[in-house]
Amino acid sequence: MSKLNLDPKNNPPGPTPESPVLSKSGWKGPAIATLLSLLFPGLGQWRNREPWKGFLAAVTFPLLAIAAGYSRILLSFWGFVAFITSRLFLLALICVDAFRGARRGRESRKSFHEARFVYVALGLLILTCAVFPATDYFLHKFGYFRAFKVSSASMCPTICEGERIVADMDAYPKNSPQRGDVIMLDFHSAHGPLFIKRVIGIPGDLVSERDGTLLVNGKPIKENGLPQVCGKPKDESLTRGEEPRFDPVSVPAASFFVIGDNSSNSYDSRIPGFGLATPDQIKGRPLHIYWSTEKSRIGCAVR
Repeated sequence: MSKLNLDPKNNPPGPTPESPVLSKSGWKGPAIATLLSLLFPGLGQWRNREPWKGFLAAVTFPLLAIAAGYSRILLSFWGFVAFITSRLFLLALICVDAFRGARRGRESRKSFHEARFVYVALGLLILTCAVFPATDYFLHKFGYFRAFKVSSASMCPTICEGERIVADMDAYPKNSPQRGDVIMLDFHSAHGPLFIKRVIGIPGDLVSERDGTLLVNGKPIKENGLPQVCGKPKDESLTRGEEPRFDPVSVPAASFFVIGDNSSNSYDSRIPGFGLATPDQIKGRPLHIYWSTEKSRIGCAVR
């Protein structure tokens, strides 16, 4: 009678289980699902035959945008940062879930029992949720918030060239700018670039200059009279040249005398071709710097 060899040390090695490594073709589905969710949040879950999960993922983005719009947190620097961070975090979670769902593809398809028209309808709703924040209605409803890249050094050191700012486009529909306010105006072109200037003369003021010094109602406006500069601006933007000369101007009603804080390098109301700003030209008010090459200036309020 033969003996059984029960000693595992003496048993010949059997076939080892294969590692669950995906082949190149096995990565295609997860990659497509991730890309779809990156472009249209929730569409990757829809492709994975999880339409209700995709719809819930998609609807969070317009709801988050609506909440931010009504609460006006986007006008605050930290509110703006929190909103962007929340969107990126949610998008990352949705993309990871779409990737994992695609890798479980067979199991998720087995549990899929939705009617075809429900499946198609949920796909259309997911696409709608992705497109809705870019519709004219949404942009008009919450159009008070806009971001800009500064293309001029005329307001440096307050705002320097290349920096990006957030502006309140609903700052002056009812209230008029006050002396010292920083404003954005369209300068004779409804669709042209917006200029950023500081109001130094309001209706009834007399603005003049003497030996290169700006005077408002006979009193000089000096750099030390402006708000303290936040952070460290670029040194090359602070070079001073000759100040433009101009005749005294009595600011009429519904007009404003504006200049750039970099007064020797600014195209403003001192130049005949620019003239005074009018209420219909004023489009908004810069609030804060959200990006700058100088880290110390990120988050600086515009004053």
